[in-house]
Amino acid sequence: SRATLARTRARPRPTAPPRHFHRPAMADTSAPKAAEAPQARKGEAGEAAKPKGAPRQRIANLPTPSRAFRSPAHAAPAERQQPQQQRCSSGSLEDVLRRKGVDEAWNALEEMQRKGTSCDKYSVSRLLMKTVGDARSRLNAPRVYRGIGLVERFIEAQPTDVDEVLFNALLDTCCRLKDLPRLEAIAQRMRELEVTPSPVTLGILVKTYGQAGDAQKVLQVWKEMDKQRRSANAVTYGCMIDACVKCGHLDKAVEIFVDMKKEGEHKNTILYTTLIKGYGLEKDLPKALELFHEMATEGVPYNTITYNSILEACVKCNDLDVAEGLVEEMLSTDCAVEPDLITFSTVLKGYCHAGCLEKALQMLASIKSRGLHCDELVYNTLMDGCVKAHDLSTGISLFEEMVTAGLRPSAITHSILTR
Repeated sequence: SRATLARTRARPRPTAPPRHFHRPAMADTSAPKAAEAPQARKGEAGEAAKPKGAPRQRIANLPTPSRAFRSPAHAAPAERQQPQQQRCSSGSLEDVLRRKGVDEAWNALEEMQRKGTSCDKYSVSRLLMKTVGDARSRLNAPRVYRGIGLVERFIEAQPTDVDEVLFNALLDTCCRLKDLPRLEAIAQRMRELEVTPSPVTLGILVKTYGQAGDAQKVLQVWKEMDKQRRSANAVTYGCMIDACVKCGHLDKAVEIFVDMKKEGEHKNTILYTTLIKGYGLEKDLPKALELFHEMATEGVPYNTITYNSILEACVKCNDLDVAEGLVEEMLSTDCAVEPDLITFSTVLKGYCHAGCLEKALQMLASIKSRGLHCDELVYNTLMDGCVKAHDLSTGISLFEEMVTAGLRPSAITHSILTR
């Protein structure tokens, strides 16, 4: 009515809020904001009561659109009920791996698979490689097999999101486990999904068949994977040469090495060392020494394994004079290669087999003087030398020294003592 309108106009207008106060453009009649309205009015009254020069404070408890609509209490029902796994990402899997380790990461992947959440192949590959890499000397077989199973489940769930890197990680893991049937099943699945193998795949396959002693499969794979062979590097060729040596096909290993020489890709320490080992197994010391000296001519550096391989060849061929000269060469100040326990124990074994017990005991003194710790193999070799030299008292003394050093005698040790 006109009387009511007149009374409304006669009322005093409220004081304008401070400038920093943000009043919503439209009044909100929703329940959450209505409940907070008294608090807002209280804030306004407090601000107006302050002296004119007092510093102004921002009112933190006022409802804003971002706070009102993004909080879980005010979220839409569909958003509130969104499965957590749909918001998971591969980054979260790698974060679990980094913060909590491989076991928790596998748990996370298993949970994601149970809930139907996808993951990317890169995270799964890294998780498997990390699991195998965590085992310093011996693999934790149950943990590794669990990982293989989850990776295989990933492949079945996301067959279009796989590549040769993921399959190579699986194949290499089977190679380390020496699980040939599992490796062949994975290689077959790789063919079914038409994933193109790489030179790394070739290297893993020949290495696995080589350590299994299956020469036929080694040669078959090498022949069939011609494309990968042509683009292979020295590592893959090294796997093939080593597989041939282990299978007793030294001639094929030499043939491959000669082909590499023609391409100028033979200057590699591992390649030379592997062939020296092969000639040692064949008891062909002249050829082994020829390759050893060729390394210096070609500018290929020696390492401790190279020296140990040529020393083993010398011992197998009963040429201890050459072996002594090589050890002296290693001990000279001009040599950059340091001898290790295997270096001394190899020559010590040669002395014991030749019946030179005194020289073997001198080698034992050299081991101790260099601060190296003798293992069970060294003591067993020496005690066996005492048996051949009919020196019972020295053998018993060595056994007592072995036990005092905290080494546990094995069945081999007891059999030597019995003799």
